[in-house]
Amino acid sequence: MKWLWQSQSQTNVDNERGQALVEFVLILPFLFILFAALIFFGRLIYSTIALNMTSYDACRAAVESLRQDDGRRQGLDAGRETLNGFSMSAASARLTVRPQGKWDRGAWVRCQTQYTLRTNDIPMVRLFYPGGAIPLKSALWSRIQTWRSWWER
Repeated sequence: MKWLWQSQSQTNVDNERGQALVEFVLILPFLFILFAALIFFGRLIYSTIALNMTSYDACRAAVESLRQDDGRRQGLDAGRETLNGFSMSAASARLTVRPQGKWDRGAWVRCQTQYTLRTNDIPMVRLFYPGGAIPLKSALWSRIQTWRSWWER
């Protein structure tokens, strides 16, 4: 009787031998899509944070100068350096530093960063996002410093 039980159990194991492989093959495409979605949304969040930081740094650098040319130059340089620090191409981004009205103490300055995030290099991303690029934009307002010395003019 013991011999009969062992052979029947051995037969069940032999019949279920490929079950794990079949289940893995059925689940594998969903795992790839999940990993692609994680990479896609991670890159999107990272780029959004980088653009917000770029606008912030550009505004902070621009409003510390009382001269319009110096302020714009300082803001654009700071924005480019911030994008380079995030390992993003500053050449493919569009940075603008514009005052609201005349460049003077207490005036508002708007710094805007635009960037096109390419997603073509992520495998299987077209299954849930058919476009190849996402336009991103970040803008920030800040006031020109009122406490700066008149001697800087």
